[in-house]
Amino acid sequence: MAEVIVLTCPGGKQSAHLIPLLYKQNQFRLRLAAHSANSRSRLGSMYPQAEVIQADLSSLTDCQRLLCGATAVYHIGPSFHSREMEMGMNLIDAAVEETRKQHSEFKHFVFSSVLSTQHRNLMQHDLKCRVEERLLLSPLNFTILQPTNFLAGYPVKFLDEQESPVFERLWNADIPNSLIALEDLAKAAATVLIEREKHYFAQYPLCSTLPTSDAEVVEVIEKVIGKKIQTYTPTFEQGVENTLKFLFGSGSDLRGLAAEGDLRPDITRDEAERLVLFYNRRGLRGNPTVLRWLIQREPITVEDWVKSQMA
Repeated sequence: MAEVIVLTCPGGKQSAHLIPLLYKQNQFRLRLAAHSANSRSRLGSMYPQAEVIQADLSSLTDCQRLLCGATAVYHIGPSFHSREMEMGMNLIDAAVEETRKQHSEFKHFVFSSVLSTQHRNLMQHDLKCRVEERLLLSPLNFTILQPTNFLAGYPVKFLDEQESPVFERLWNADIPNSLIALEDLAKAAATVLIEREKHYFAQYPLCSTLPTSDAEVVEVIEKVIGKKIQTYTPTFEQGVENTLKFLFGSGSDLRGLAAEGDLRPDITRDEAERLVLFYNRRGLRGNPTVLRWLIQREPITVEDWVKSQMA
């Protein structure tokens, strides 16, 4: 019988690249945690061979139902969610309970966290740090993946479509950050899930690049698309609005989201403000060596990633 792997946030950017690597493997049966009826319907259409369950991860009962009979869980912590820590801890508690059942099949908890959770001035890092601590103190076999910022945040095709492209980033364009291609992250995650025991109790900082500034990425995009790009650093206030718009598509108006019970506008805006303040002065700096070892190839370069977007 195929082993059941539970994936949270299955409609997000990470899962879009990870699910295809696991979907048709006879070794696994995927159970996808949908957060709404619309999401459940959409995921069911996209992945008819997967089991799709609507679940509220802020409910311990729903987490227990989600992990019932599962072998492993790949939990993607939903950044900028006021209940992110609660969700992670509920899943950990549900997994511990699952291991105590007679004839339990549960073996592995994989947590997709973030690079440098020590940066506790970043609220989403602080929340993930506390989930990591809960996992470290649990009796579970765990692996913690710590990816840096995604290359997918750069709108290559949009810039290429503009006659005179303009790029306004979220923060200071000259501050270096390590970046990761979602394809590399998915490959690393699939490796950990498939090889399992080899990665018990490991924490992997994951970067495709050494620290690279937005300005340097823009230079690569200019080279590939053959156009000069005007780059602007926004004011702090505009950077916060850009961040909220990038994350939710609704700018600063989060009242509709709050009405659905998904977000608290005060915490969400606070997180965005802390984020912009941090990245205006500092970045997430990491090394691609661990990723290179995990995926057994060279990580994707900025230039190769930009070319792939054009293709």
